[in-house]
Amino acid sequence: MRLKLYILLTVLLIGFEGLAQDRYTVKGTVKDAQSGEVMPFATVFFAETTFGTATDDKGEYSLTVSNPGTYDLIVKFVGYKTYAAQVKLGAQPVTTLDIVIEADAKSLGSVVVTAKKDARWQEHMREFRLIFLGESANARQCKILNEEVIDFIYDENKVVLEAFSSEPIIIENKALGYKIQYYLEHFQVDYIGSMSSYYGYTVFEEMKSKSKRKMSRWEANRKKAYEGSAVHFFTSLYQNRLDEEGFLVQVAKDVNGFGRVLDARNANVFQYLKQGSTDISKTLPFENFLYVTFEKEIESIEYQEVQNRRRIGHASASKLVKQPQQSWISLMDGFEAIEFEPNGYVYNPVAFYSAGYWGFEKIAEMIPLDYRPKSDN
Repeated sequence: MRLKLYILLTVLLIGFEGLAQDRYTVKGTVKDAQSGEVMPFATVFFAETTFGTATDDKGEYSLTVSNPGTYDLIVKFVGYKTYAAQVKLGAQPVTTLDIVIEADAKSLGSVVVTAKKDARWQEHMREFRLIFLGESANARQCKILNEEVIDFIYDENKVVLEAFSSEPIIIENKALGYKIQYYLEHFQVDYIGSMSSYYGYTVFEEMKSKSKRKMSRWEANRKKAYEGSAVHFFTSLYQNRLDEEGFLVQVAKDVNGFGRVLDARNANVFQYLKQGSTDISKTLPFENFLYVTFEKEIESIEYQEVQNRRRIGHASASKLVKQPQQSWISLMDGFEAIEFEPNGYVYNPVAFYSAGYWGFEKIAEMIPLDYRPKSDN
């Protein structure tokens, strides 16, 4: 990755564990906002999970989960605006939610879209893969199966690249054993500002295999992707188990004449937590930067090569330096805290940006946020 900072804005979602394993259902009808007609075959899913369905010929849908909690319900239909709403499940077995979706009146106007498969499109696609999939070992085992649905707009005056797709981007992740549908809402590379950002809605499907060895490898890779992740961190913070789970948190700030100054002490950020907007959520207010080190796992050689390329202009061929993974977060302008639930669901994922190791890990490291590692017993 050649840019200084990557921001991955995604909708984070997780249900509760450790509670009674009941069944909670949300159901209803999807209709056109203007005509009132039912919308058959609309895609309905909970973002970042394996729970998804389609409306039937009457426009009706039903989604059932085992764990209570807050879910982001997404409805997609070609030619219509994305519908997104937070749904809290658990107070009752069945929740009814009728949905109306609006036609998308967006137009590209006179903007010229990059022609498919020409040299410039190929160049933009290489950049898209690099930023979207990442440069990790897992990224080498990821493939976009329908690249032809992705279009690009390049603004030569602003030196900005945008990507968009009217269809879900299909990704096959052979490292983690998932087939992913990614509904891209935004993708932009600002070359002058040296920043990229993208976000969208994801639904996962587990790949099948008759090989027990392959299934075991997938589970091991999924566990590795989860451990040390942002979801793992917020789950551990809520439970006051940062030390036990292997996290070290330090406070940092930029000081004129000295650069960024890192406090060497382990910050007890659990004491920072305040009651959130609901009876089960908490908020983490902080200033400047929080550095999060996951001491149970070292940096990958791929990450160190990217860091070297940023510092000296090329990837170093030196051997792996054994140092723990470190990430840092900072609140975006206009936000004072990060609000989250017991098992990692973040109410306002756009409230902060992450860099370091969390910034390095992209789509290739994503797992369903209803995933939890299996017990070793």
